[in-house]
Amino acid sequence: MKTQVFAASIAALLGTTSLAHAVEISEVDVSADLTTIEDARAAEFWTTLETDLESAVLSRIAERISEDGARLVLNIESFALNDAPESGFTIDSAALIGRVHVIDLNNNANFDSYELSVSLQGMSVTDESGAPILVADMPEDLAYRTLVDAFADHVAERLD
Repeated sequence: MKTQVFAASIAALLGTTSLAHAVEISEVDVSADLTTIEDARAAEFWTTLETDLESAVLSRIAERISEDGARLVLNIESFALNDAPESGFTIDSAALIGRVHVIDLNNNANFDSYELSVSLQGMSVTDESGAPILVADMPEDLAYRTLVDAFADHVAERLD
């Protein structure tokens, strides 16, 4: 589990409606149990997920960091829509599914909890020139970054 606490200074969404105002955040805590992944290629693909997802979220909410803010907890529950051992890991099956919790002990009106799922299937991804990239042809590092960025984008948008 990775935790970042600040002294001074967020596919498809399921759950409650978004919060009425921008929530300030004091801590981002991302957890993902990578030991549950049986496919070696999948385990290698997700190896730095906690740190990378935490950094991606923090970069999107930098202006909302407050010592007295809410705690943002992301529990990644699944790493692929199709991660059955007999099928093996493939880029086009890569997905992130998790629970997102906003816990504010100072203001219960900021409480939020929902499931968030992002998948490469159905996403449109382009290269530097703007040309579309097919998921099946996508390099693993781009697929990984796309999933992490999409998850972080949704989390940050939900905080608005």
